Amino acid sequence: MTRMPRKPRPLDRDTGAVRDASLVVIASEDTYAVHAYFSRFRPRRVQFRVLATENGNSSPTHILDRLNAFKAEYDLDDDDQLWYCGDTDHWVAASHLANLVQVIQSCNQAGYQVALSNPCFELWLLLHFFDLPPGVSSCEQISDYLKSNTGGYTKSGGCFAPITSEMVFKAKERAALLDFGTDKIPNSPTTRVYKILDILIRRESITMF
Repeated sequence: MTRMPRKPRPLDRDTGAVRDASLVVIASEDTYAVHAYFSRFRPRRVQFRVLATENGNSSPTHILDRLNAFKAEYDLDDDDQLWYCGDTDHWVAASHLANLVQVIQSCNQAGYQVALSNPCFELWLLLHFFDLPPGVSSCEQISDYLKSNTGGYTKSGGCFAPITSEMVFKAKERAALLDFGTDKIPNSPTTRVYKILDILIRRESITMF
């Protein structure tokens, strides 16, 4: 069987992306929040593409499948990155942990980057505004804190409050301080989403829409 040629890299030139822009593809467990967050960025030398969950297909295996399908469809450059962006949340329960471990191993073998959040992506959003508050550790508590203390938050719309470049750098600093372990699956509240932002720092200053 003849293999179909892969499609060119899907850079959106209407956003002002330059020809040598790096493509950062993020397969997300979330349906809205991750896409809403990365849509705030309009850098010219980096372009984000979020492969969000659809039809409730949010398991680690489904996230990995989306990355594999994207890689098979497009002719990517060496500077492009593919990221698994998931939560630990209930996936570290005894009945799910083995699957998560296997998926992370598969990501490593495929050359995909991994950005896990314990317990959820909402922790990354919270760190733009505050240090991790004492006693706040569950995803429900974090979401409630966002709603009450940042001007509003919903799963479908993300944070209502503006986020500045300075806030992104502060969130990255706070997240790095929480990420003191070396385990591939963090066992305490932390978020490794800050590592996705490193490419922006390497290629240009962080600019927000």
